[in-house]
Amino acid sequence: MKNLYGIFLIVLAVALIAGSQSLFTVDQREQAIVLQLGQPIGEVRQPGLHFKIPFVQDVRRFDSRILSVDPEPEQMVISSSNDSPLVKSADPNIIVPKTDTSNPEIVSGEPIIVDAFARYRINDPLMFMKTLRTVGAANQRIENIMNESTRSVLGQTTMRDLLSTERSTVMHDILNRVNKKIETDQLGVDVIDVRIVRADLTPALRQSTVQRMISELKERATETRAKGEERALEIRSTAEKERTILLADAQKESQIIRGEGDNNAIQTYTKAFNKDQEFYDFIRSLEAYRNTLANPETRLILSPNSAFFKHFQSAE
Repeated sequence: MKNLYGIFLIVLAVALIAGSQSLFTVDQREQAIVLQLGQPIGEVRQPGLHFKIPFVQDVRRFDSRILSVDPEPEQMVISSSNDSPLVKSADPNIIVPKTDTSNPEIVSGEPIIVDAFARYRINDPLMFMKTLRTVGAANQRIENIMNESTRSVLGQTTMRDLLSTERSTVMHDILNRVNKKIETDQLGVDVIDVRIVRADLTPALRQSTVQRMISELKERATETRAKGEERALEIRSTAEKERTILLADAQKESQIIRGEGDNNAIQTYTKAFNKDQEFYDFIRSLEAYRNTLANPETRLILSPNSAFFKHFQSAE
């Protein structure tokens, strides 16, 4: 009985071990490949409990979630103008900065610091296992491809485009280049997004750019002031011209009115003089006496027979 009980325990243990080795679970965040003697024989993409041949088959699990590649910021060369100073190299997928013909050592372009990241997903576990094997190796390979593609696209892009609404187009071009290269190399992954987080000028270029902006702003301010002074001079000239015309018209009108008033006065005086010439002469003489003798300091040296005192003589 003891021997049978021992054999039963051994059989039970072997059955439990075989059962544990023949069952495996796949998490909903995973995907798996079944290997038989090191050779892949099937893929498991559905989560849950699955079976395999114990001791003969093995399971390799891969993440099915979106993975991240976030390399360190790097210095790259960006086009300095809309006329792309770039030429193609022997590799049609690589574009390098065009050097100055007078000095081959000078590169036409502006260096910037670029910080970018990518998001990818393992879409073919079998191909991924054959080419990359681990997520670390995949991150390194995708980082190299993204770096190469980013340099190629930014070499044809100006800073103005990178800081405008064209930035999304630039990132889309980088994404297309990365996926095309990954598809060519058959890496078993699909890059779903590439983003440029930051694009900064280098310290030296930042200083020169600030100085250039200051110079442009000063030039623009000088031009604006010159236009303002020109406009002010034009307004002053127009106002002075209108003032002169208004004064001339007012002077002309005042002279006309004054002439008409003098004419009316003369006619009035003439009519009054013609009605009673002696009385008019007497009134005018009284006004002359009042105006002349109003000041007690006035001294007159006249002949007694002068016409100035004719009314006094008549009174006597």
